[in-house]
Amino acid sequence: MYLLDHPIHLFFVATVVLLLAHETGFRLRALTKDREEKEWEKQVHETRNQIAVLLSLLLGFAMTMGLSRFDERKHLVIDEANAIGTVYLRTATQAEPVRSHAPALLREYVDSRLSIFGSNVRDGERESAAGRSKQIQDELWNEVSAEAQQTPTPIVALYESSLNDMIDLDGKRVAAVLNRIPLDIWILLGALSVMTSLVVGYGQRHRAWMSTFIPVLMVAISMSLIADLDTPASGFIQVSQQSMQSLSEDLHMQLPGANSSGNH
Repeated sequence: MYLLDHPIHLFFVATVVLLLAHETGFRLRALTKDREEKEWEKQVHETRNQIAVLLSLLLGFAMTMGLSRFDERKHLVIDEANAIGTVYLRTATQAEPVRSHAPALLREYVDSRLSIFGSNVRDGERESAAGRSKQIQDELWNEVSAEAQQTPTPIVALYESSLNDMIDLDGKRVAAVLNRIPLDIWILLGALSVMTSLVVGYGQRHRAWMSTFIPVLMVAISMSLIADLDTPASGFIQVSQQSMQSLSEDLHMQLPGANSSGNH
């Protein structure tokens, strides 16, 4: 859904919807005949508290899910940077053409990974970088497969294993991006939020702007924060790509001719 990928828009929409629900509840109270009875008001407040507790629990549950997914994506960035760095170091122990060809491919591979998972990247650029990333994986794997057939040594096997780990992390990072909070939870969260705001307005005797706006803003901010944590490609809270950026800079510096080309 569009709103789940744009937390700031979700905040404004949630605020308006919840305020409308509160106003609807307040107007429904005016139509109730026995609204001054203490027993009736007690029942309304008990219902409000029960729904509010359930909403709080669901918000906490959704927040936990969003944080766990955010942490997973953050750790996978570091894991992939370490895996690519390991492959790069082990290229020096391989025979030609792997020793001279693989480092340049790995530098390009890191740049493509930054284009795929970095923020403020257009969808077209992201798709192009994903295709190039897959091509580089195939090239590196074909090279090491040919080398393993010609010289099946432990050194080649070690390099092949590290390359396999690097390729596996590609699948893990893609899966982590697609692993979002289920839509059913968002629907339930939205329904409980509207019901809570409706009952709060229904139980309000007189208009009180503080007691109207503060609960609405708290719920809207919480929902937006959860959506922000769960949005990999947009929003304000983004997984830092610093590990990959540092690796990219290191690989560019270590390639032959990098310093001389940078002076032109």
